[in-house]
Amino acid sequence: MIIRGTTPYHNFILPILAEDIDTLWVTYCQNEDEIIFRSTEATDENMSIVNFVDMLENASMEQLSEEEQECSQLTLHLTQEETLKFHFYPAARKNIAVIHIRVLTTDGEAYSSEPIRERIFGTRRDGVIGAVQEEENINAG
Repeated sequence: MIIRGTTPYHNFILPILAEDIDTLWVTYCQNEDEIIFRSTEATDENMSIVNFVDMLENASMEQLSEEEQECSQLTLHLTQEETLKFHFYPAARKNIAVIHIRVLTTDGEAYSSEPIRERIFGTRRDGVIGAVQEEENINAG
């Protein structure tokens, strides 16, 4: 779910270890238009990739299945500005974001996710919360 004007965390399970990822692209689209693009090619403090094994505290490898031992978790933290780029339409069928992940491994293999669909929800009052309050204070003063 994506609610406009919020700062959601999106987690994706990747069947590849973090150290085996050379390049990763994540694209959020709405009605065929690219809304958000994130990549490991640029420094991004709002994107992280961690191996499942590294996420466990005081756990042994035996607690994870063989498949989980070879997986990582991609976490994206979206900003208010980014979620406000999505439009909220009266027609529900237009309020779908499609997320697509592409990965290039260190050995040159390229992978792609199936489309991931998320519903977009509107908000009663538009804008970035902190920026709206600061603007109102300036205009009132």
